[in-house]
Amino acid sequence: MLDSIGQMLREARERAGLSQEAAAEAVGINRVLLNYYEAGRRQVPLTVAAALARLYGTSVESLLVGEEMVGGTIDVSGMLFRAAPRDLGDRAQAGLRLFEQRVGDYVELAEEMRSVLPGLGRSPLAPVRTGSAKEAAWAARQLRGQLNLGGGALGDPFQVLDEHVLIWRLPLGANLDEAPSGFFYNHPKAGFCIAVNSEITLGRQVFTLAHELAHAYFHSQHADVVVSMSGGDHGRERFADAFAGEFLVPADELRRVAGELAPFDDLADPTLVVHLQRHFGVSFATLRVRLLQEKLITKPVYDSLAETSPSRLARALGYRVHPADLGSYDLHPLEAQPTRVLLLVRSALERGALTAGDAAEVLGTSSEEVRQLLARPGPAEGERRVQRDLEEAAFANRER
Repeated sequence: MLDSIGQMLREARERAGLSQEAAAEAVGINRVLLNYYEAGRRQVPLTVAAALARLYGTSVESLLVGEEMVGGTIDVSGMLFRAAPRDLGDRAQAGLRLFEQRVGDYVELAEEMRSVLPGLGRSPLAPVRTGSAKEAAWAARQLRGQLNLGGGALGDPFQVLDEHVLIWRLPLGANLDEAPSGFFYNHPKAGFCIAVNSEITLGRQVFTLAHELAHAYFHSQHADVVVSMSGGDHGRERFADAFAGEFLVPADELRRVAGELAPFDDLADPTLVVHLQRHFGVSFATLRVRLLQEKLITKPVYDSLAETSPSRLARALGYRVHPADLGSYDLHPLEAQPTRVLLLVRSALERGALTAGDAAEVLGTSSEEVRQLLARPGPAEGERRVQRDLEEAAFANRER
């Protein structure tokens, strides 16, 4: 009897796409104990069976007779709540439930539209061993190579990485004592998902995205869920921090460009730091941190650079102000969604599979923003002139 129940538990977990580690952590038991239950070596307490049933999106009765999940859903927000290293505030809890709704709506719509879902994400790279800063730098180089990103500027990391992972920006709370900066979740159908707290500064949002990317590619072999906030696994979080810095601003390229721009002492000049940040496409604050981490500036210089206004200096040098250097940043609601979600919703609208109201609900936006998603405005005269000018140059010498 125990063998039979254990097998049903294992099959239900596998149907839900969860590892033993993730399932055990989600219901608050040891992985070894769950292994004993699945192997039929221990009797499963009713309370544990009920928690596992909720997690697997089924009932205790269905679980014990081995029925497939019918209309059930995985308890995503419950997994995230339990993976958080400390108590979450009300706003953070609401944000996690919103994430569950968003990813669930995406999966449901993709299945209705018969779009191919990737399934449980699998990293092509080996998990980390030591978690040291040296290994983090190596890992960042490996992932840049894997994603064909080279060693220079990324541009907008949200757009660049959107091709590889599903990225949402959601309101999780401004008080980081009770809210995460972001989290990683390996969804059994949607694959690697990252949520970034939209209530932190843009510069920190970018850093958090790179931080969560480390969890996706180097910790997903052992964890399906990682919630990043104070009180978490110190070694794992320290590795992700070191990875994020190297991923956004590779040390070798930083040293090369800094060496070309100025001698070591001149990096105390904030003008040169503004030039450097343009090369890498990151905030002034991020570049300043990386210069200190790589020992290209001293701590007194690091502190003195904080007294500079990067936005005013950028304007004086004829640069556009980097949005991450501003204290506030207005995120358009559609920018908070993964591109794959937007394309799927647009396709569903064009085929009549969704109404505008349904689309607004799926995206958490207004009907006006849904109309923007469908809009195909004609070019203005200036835009037509630009197109004609380029066409004349491109086709001037073609054979007739």
